[in-house]
This record gives sequence, C-alpha cells and structure tokens, in this order.
Amino acid sequence: MKQDRKLLLIDGSSMLVTAYYGMIPPAYRFAKTDEAKKDAYKSFMQTSSGVYTNGVYTMIKQLLKLIEDQKPTHLIVAWDISRDTFRKKIFSDYKANRSASDVPLIEQFATVQDVLKAMGITQLMDVNYEADDFIGSCAKKFEKEIPTYLLTKDHDYLQLVSDHTRLWLICKDAKEYQEEYYDKDTINFPPSSIELTPRYVKDIFGLHPYQVPDWKGLSGDTADNIPGVRGINDKTVIPLLQEYDTIENIYDAIKAEDKKGKKELLAFWKEELGIKRNPMNYMLKESEKDEEGNILNYHGEDAAILSKTLATINRDLDILFTLDDTELEIDTEAMNIKFKELEFTSLLK
Repeated sequence: MKQDRKLLLIDGSSMLVTAYYGMIPPAYRFAKTDEAKKDAYKSFMQTSSGVYTNGVYTMIKQLLKLIEDQKPTHLIVAWDISRDTFRKKIFSDYKANRSASDVPLIEQFATVQDVLKAMGITQLMDVNYEADDFIGSCAKKFEKEIPTYLLTKDHDYLQLVSDHTRLWLICKDAKEYQEEYYDKDTINFPPSSIELTPRYVKDIFGLHPYQVPDWKGLSGDTADNIPGVRGINDKTVIPLLQEYDTIENIYDAIKAEDKKGKKELLAFWKEELGIKRNPMNYMLKESEKDEEGNILNYHGEDAAILSKTLATINRDLDILFTLDDTELEIDTEAMNIKFKELEFTSLLK
C-alpha cells in the first residue's frame, strides 16, 4: 500500500446543508414565520439571473481548501437524493419528522452536483440508498488498497471506522475533544472536526465502531426518527453494550432468567454497571399489533431490532468503478467556466 495516496469520501449532503445554513442572511435567521422566511429568500446570495448560490459557493470554497490542505489523491462525493429509500420501506416513519427543505437549498443540490461534475469529481447517488450506504460500500471496497478518510457530521459513520478507514467527524465539541484526547502538535484535521480511529471511538464514545448500530438500536435517533427503546437512554445503553456487546446478547441474558433471576440481574446492573433506573419494563414491553399480527406500534425488543436494522449502514452496494476511476484530477478549465456562470470570481484559478 502506498502511504502517500489518500482516498477521501465526502458526505455531500451533510457538507452542503452545513454550508447553506452557515451562509444564511440575518433576515432569514431571525424570521419568526414561514412567510417571513420565504420573503428573506430574496436576500440570499444568488447570481444576477436569480440562481441561489450561498450553499454552493461556501461548499466549493471549503472543498478546494480541504483538497489543498489534506491533499487527497482520490475523491468521491456521495449524496442523499430521496427520503423514500429502502429504509422507508422497512419503516414508514423513518425520517418522517423532517420538515420540507427550503426551496433555495433544494435547488442548490443540482447546482453543486453540476459544478463537481465539471470539475471531474466522482459522485454517487441513488433514490433507493443514502450517502452513507455508498460511502460505507466504497470504504469496504477500497480501504485495503489505499488509506481511506471519511468526512461528515453524521455520527452514524462511526460504525465505518476501521484499521484502514478514519473518520473526520465535524462536531461542535471538536475543540474540547482535541484538547482532551489529542496531541496538539499532531493535529491536522479539517476545521471543527476530530479524527477517529477505532481506539478513539472507544475512548470518546465508550463503544467499538461495530456497536454503533446497537447503540442506535436501543437509544434511537431523533434526527432520523429511529425509535429505539422508549424510556431508556445512553446512561443505560452504553454500560449494557459494554457488558453484553450486542442487543441480541442483552435480550438473551434477560430471557435466560426467571422472575427471581431477573431481579438478580437488575441488582447486578445497578451494582456492577451503574445503571440506576430499572430499564427492564421498557425493554420487555410488547409491541402493539393488529388482529393479523402486524405491528402497529413498536416497543421493546421489536423496536430495538428494527432500530438496529435502520441504523446499520449497507456496505454491500455494487460499486462498479475502480479506484483509478476516482483519481483526483480537477478540470480547471471546466471548473472556471462554471465559476464564471455562477459569478464566483473570487474562486477562479
């Protein structure tokens, strides 16, 4: 393996959304009604022909700086382009809590994808899958050929960290984590991020990367409307997974006990694992079902297994291109044409 090579896999949706909201005008930021927000669209950065560009400009500027600083030799950007993915088919309420995106943001997805295409950057998207599925599959396919790095603010990606794949996790507590866990003289991360190896995932979050779906399975994820087991939280979940490793093992331990044994198990959890509140009733609560046995409302073990399934990144998608196809060779001429179209004069090379 050539150590001077580096594959960078970017969650494009995460990067664009962050860039978009980082460059919204005060009129939008402080608007108190939907009507006022829509009225503020006119103050967004846009071309003379009315093409919204605040997110595109910021993302491309950040990407060019990232390439300059980190010097990836290979680059892939993956996108979420639909909420009706295979996970929605498994659980109809998946991400159902999310409101519709702003029109200016929606329009900028196509714009920035067009810019990246002109630059010659490999992109992946499909209505049936999410960006993390593509990135997980690419990491699995290429990580043993080339050092692999992931960039996102999505904690789901923790499960993809391995001996060959590192995660640059963008987070609000990055500075505090850097001060506590890293040697400042060796830090060379993208802004507002930490670099996670399997050891750092365990040190910072208390679990191994492979346990992240189990963690989400029990605790849930409000951002994606993954239910988890209602009534329990990380203070219960982390110690249980540290002791039993997986959701399945936890439930096997519970089911192996009779009534008296369950009381003894609860005592063990309290005295040895530090779990103060009794989670057993929540964990054993039965799901609500119709007369035909179809689940109407998930609880307990059903909710845990469903949520683990939803939180598990699919790493087995068919990636049809080779590593050589992702080599980073920016088409500067085509890029500059796009920059001129979008009136990004400060980015011209």
